[in-house]
Amino acid sequence: MVRRIVAKMNRVTIFLCSASVLLVSCWKSGNRQNNTTALIEGKITHPQPGKMVYLLRQGVDKNQLIDSVRPDENGNFRITLPITSPAFYSLNLYNVQFIDLVLARPETIQIQAAGQMEGDFKITGSADTEYLLEFYELEKSFRKKIDSLQELILKGKAERQQLMSTYNAIASQTITQVKQLIRNNPPSIAAIVAAGALDPDKEFAFLKQLHQQLAELYPDSEYVLDFGKRLEEISKTVIGQPAPEIALPDPEGKEIRLSSLRGKYVLIDFWASWCGPCRRENPNVVRIYNRFKDKDFEILGVSLDRDKEQWLKAIKEDGLHWIHVSDLKFWQSAVVPLYRIQGIPMTVLVDKNGIIIDKNLRGQALEERLAELLQ
Repeated sequence: MVRRIVAKMNRVTIFLCSASVLLVSCWKSGNRQNNTTALIEGKITHPQPGKMVYLLRQGVDKNQLIDSVRPDENGNFRITLPITSPAFYSLNLYNVQFIDLVLARPETIQIQAAGQMEGDFKITGSADTEYLLEFYELEKSFRKKIDSLQELILKGKAERQQLMSTYNAIASQTITQVKQLIRNNPPSIAAIVAAGALDPDKEFAFLKQLHQQLAELYPDSEYVLDFGKRLEEISKTVIGQPAPEIALPDPEGKEIRLSSLRGKYVLIDFWASWCGPCRRENPNVVRIYNRFKDKDFEILGVSLDRDKEQWLKAIKEDGLHWIHVSDLKFWQSAVVPLYRIQGIPMTVLVDKNGIIIDKNLRGQALEERLAELLQ
């Protein structure tokens, strides 16, 4: 649980807002303590005598125990901590309830919590934490709507095209709400988490703007520095960039290079024989390949298999009559970090000059895109 914020930060983000709030004014806002410490005043409505409350700082690479206190018989507790730069924290109540915090300045924060699993809580006095929690509510609402769609799919109560249209509408609305949330708040490291809901390929320019803005405010922040490193990696595979070279053996052991396919549009199809969604999508890919294979189009199937026999069996069973390569290293394959693969199936569409022009196209969307390019 305490790694939740950092896990969310690992997703790519974008942040748009006014740069008019100066660092010094941020530190002065809401200061009811001295100029270096924050005070957390807590009230647990279901106290458990003798049990502890822990405050942990969530770092990019590791978590650090900052303090531990034993609430009084009425569930009241106080924690004072030095604030030197904005950071993510987690308040652990009795090892059953966990509350994420963003502490960015000297201030007094009041927390009222149940102290029970999935219990309610209320926080006042920390604008950055309220910002983060508002994003969590948007995310929760989105997931609830998507779960409802999945139920319809399982019950067979809606057409696939209708469900996809509904999903796209929900996603678009959520993205709009996240952007509005970000615009309505002053600069905060909480934006790195909130903006993770957005597509880096579509929003990369804004990502750069976010990093520049936060770097000006918090140049030594580990979160901002890590964000910058991630942006650097992301920049290598965003739409409009040259596709990183792939050089892997085919089933006969001959090295095949992506660059050898220049002069054709190439669909890089990351898949595996053990991947159910990949196998279910293969008939669509076969149909599309047969339609466009004689029109300067090729598919490079890059497998994340580790069992060669299973890999070759799947190629034969599914009728995948295009170029195949694999280093048979599963998720340790060289292509995983190279293309930032987080799940398969995943596709990357490359033009005749080796430039990435689209990503994650499947089925009808892929067919329409290729028809646009090749007919």
